Amino acid sequence: MAALKEPVKIFIVQSLACFETPQQVVEAVKQEYEIEITRQQVALYDPTKVAGRNLSKKLKDLFERTRKDFRENIEDIAIANKAFRL
Repeated sequence: MAALKEPVKIFIVQSLACFETPQQVVEAVKQEYEIEITRQQVALYDPTKVAGRNLSKKLKDLFERTRKDFRENIEDIAIANKAFRL
């Protein structure tokens, strides 16, 4: 596994907090940062999964804050509202 820099880790955590699938995150990281990672590596950054149980407190807090903001402000982004699209 490639060692990831802090901006990539933050991008992964925020994407997962917004309910993106690991495969979607892998593709987004490849497109955004031109880095090849695996779905298993992405799972390490999801504190709701067993693989992410050892995630740093800083990234766990970021995940929780991002998910809370995403859930509370979902009405503000109608076209991006996943519930609306479904």
